[in-house]
Amino acid sequence: MNYNNPQIQRLARRIPYLCAAYFAVFAFCYLWFFQIDLLAQVHFHYSQEQAGFYPLLAALLSAFLLLVVGVFTSLHLRWLPLRTSAAAWLLSFLLLGLLTHWRMPRFGDLGNAPNWSVYAVLIGVYAVFLLFARRISDSSKEHSSLSTYLWPNILILVLLSLMTVCLGNTDQRLHRTLRSASLASQCRYSEVLQIARHEHHPTRQLTALTALSLSRTGQLGEALFHYPQPYGADGLLPTEADTTLFVNLPHLVGRHLGYRKTDRTPTELFLSVIGSGPRRRPQHRDYELSAYLLDRDLEAFVRRVLQSDTLPASLPIHYREALVLRQHLDTLAQPQLTDSLLTLRYRQFDSLRHLPASASLCELRCRRRFGDTYWAYYFFGD
Repeated sequence: MNYNNPQIQRLARRIPYLCAAYFAVFAFCYLWFFQIDLLAQVHFHYSQEQAGFYPLLAALLSAFLLLVVGVFTSLHLRWLPLRTSAAAWLLSFLLLGLLTHWRMPRFGDLGNAPNWSVYAVLIGVYAVFLLFARRISDSSKEHSSLSTYLWPNILILVLLSLMTVCLGNTDQRLHRTLRSASLASQCRYSEVLQIARHEHHPTRQLTALTALSLSRTGQLGEALFHYPQPYGADGLLPTEADTTLFVNLPHLVGRHLGYRKTDRTPTELFLSVIGSGPRRRPQHRDYELSAYLLDRDLEAFVRRVLQSDTLPASLPIHYREALVLRQHLDTLAQPQLTDSLLTLRYRQFDSLRHLPASASLCELRCRRRFGDTYWAYYFFGD
């Protein structure tokens, strides 16, 4: 639109630059800080696992291409009233939401991304808005203050940003899984464990990444039950289907163990085979013993421990907790461990478990004081 007021003319020339700068900063920050791992997964899927992915370049290039789209549409919608000229950037924001929309049920995605019908409704509402906007004129209020024209555009940009965030996939379980896979591929295992510590309902892939990180840092027998274990022994290892993750999780774990598990091989059998195979590694034994604990198979666990040269007193804490538990569950069994402090702690746990209260209240009390022990997993685990 044409304006006679010089101030309004200058503002009309500057608002497109303001919109472009805002979108460029928002698009890059949104992709780089919140959606880069999802973008890596989308790139991996559509490149058919062939092309390499460079996160910074991908974020910059995606933001730039969407910026070009925004500039193109704003040039063709210059007739919009000055108060609503930022609405010309809806298409770019919509495409940004579409780029980060993907659902991935295989990796624990709960499907927070909206249905395709939402996009159709938004485009329909936008088309109706353009029809009405074409009949609106700013000329009657040309001598209003600059804020009359500036703040509506800023508000529109903020609303479009919120729309993009709502359209993108915000499933935190998925994002934490993808982020953990990326960190594990860079050997940043302590950061993987920090992410896993705050996840109360982990995906199968995240539990496998947690076990890998604990094994790599020598903590599998010391801290496994500091983290939720809803999948039992199967949660220690990825499945063959996880090769569709942008980080090849079976290869990552297989490289650590020296073997590759397939979906057709039961986890317990696989671990027992590699634990006694010719290429036996120290981490094999920890994986096997952890599998027995996760399956609550204390007899097999004790038999395997007795075959080793390690003294029971020098075993990791979770292994000693399991030995103490087995001694109290089977009073006729020959004691394998003498640890007065750990025995006293187990008795405190057991007395708390048998307090006269509802089952849920007893569980809550035990988890609050002993939630990081094997005993809590054995009696209250998923």
